[in-house]
Amino acid sequence: MKICYINPTNNIRRPIAELSNLLAEQGHEITVMYPSSKECPTKNWVANDTIKNGKVKLLPIKSWYFAPLRYSFPNLIDLCKATKKVYKENQKIHIWEYYYPISIVPLLYAFLKGPQKKKRTILTTDGFVGYSYKPKDPWWLVPAFKIYTQLFARFLFKIPGTITTYGNPMIPYAKKAGVPINKLRIIPTGIHLDRFQNIDVNVVEKLKKEFRIKDEKVILYAGMLTERKGIRKVIKISSQLLDEGYNIKTLLVGDAHGENMYAKLVRPKYKNQIIFTGGRKEIPAFMKLADVLLLPSEGEGLPGVVMEAMASGLPVVATNEGCTSDLIEDGVEGFLVELGDKGYYKCVKQIFDNENLKINFMKNEKKKIIKFSWKNVKEKYISIYQGEK
Repeated sequence: MKICYINPTNNIRRPIAELSNLLAEQGHEITVMYPSSKECPTKNWVANDTIKNGKVKLLPIKSWYFAPLRYSFPNLIDLCKATKKVYKENQKIHIWEYYYPISIVPLLYAFLKGPQKKKRTILTTDGFVGYSYKPKDPWWLVPAFKIYTQLFARFLFKIPGTITTYGNPMIPYAKKAGVPINKLRIIPTGIHLDRFQNIDVNVVEKLKKEFRIKDEKVILYAGMLTERKGIRKVIKISSQLLDEGYNIKTLLVGDAHGENMYAKLVRPKYKNQIIFTGGRKEIPAFMKLADVLLLPSEGEGLPGVVMEAMASGLPVVATNEGCTSDLIEDGVEGFLVELGDKGYYKCVKQIFDNENLKINFMKNEKKKIIKFSWKNVKEKYISIYQGEK
């Protein structure tokens, strides 16, 4: 089967990269189309590297990078030509997200070309901005997205033959956003368990040496350094624990796509205990050396970093947001904190102070994450590709 994935940004999404490689290895012809600009920072973005293996055909669209939005705007003429090409050459067009220019153009093309093109089109979203996720900054983003959804996205949702999202908690928000529920399918993203369970101890020791970790407890944050991800809370919680005399180090792994303003929030006396590592590729090794993953995010779909932590047996403290509850049951595989609650601090302390609790979380995580392995999840995507004629 010939399948084209349309990635919304210059940074390839992990599910697209991993699914593309898996299907290519099975003999399917896979193309990934994405906006491409040399100015957009993609260093240490693992997914971008994993698809450059010769098995997956890449179709970059010349774009202009706009730093304030961290987005590469595609050349409209090139995008239209590429859209026509991929619909001609592929049996299935799988588009990620509904509000990026590179996603909207193929949807409109399918609409204009009629029922057969629409049936061949699949749209995936990890959430609905303004509904499942309500960012506080900038203030106008929620009303702007609600207007966009009401005036335009509701129309776009009627175009594809199938719409998928990552978990059952998204269903009520999908209804509010105007998604035709008869088209909606729940399919999570997957994870390669072996990548997080067979770790080179030498890499772990190298990281410990680099960050001078001896007998400290380690809090790990991994992801983009943005307001939505709760970086300020990570710094505040870490500082509180240090003030109380806890022997800890906090590693914040990720890029800020520009100046890292959060580093200025760390008090000088704690600059060696609260460390920004920058973007790194050794995420499995970071998971191995840590004692808890802290993700006080204000908006999520199905967070891949939580899945990675579970596969690693790393206890998780996260916001009960998006589809995170499909992964973590509060008090069973980790702790979930309600948005707006200040319970992250208490939960991290419990994990540090109770070794039996930590061990139970580790056991329960490794059992539950198995159903999210790509071996199982991949078949659900294949069934959609084969089922929608």
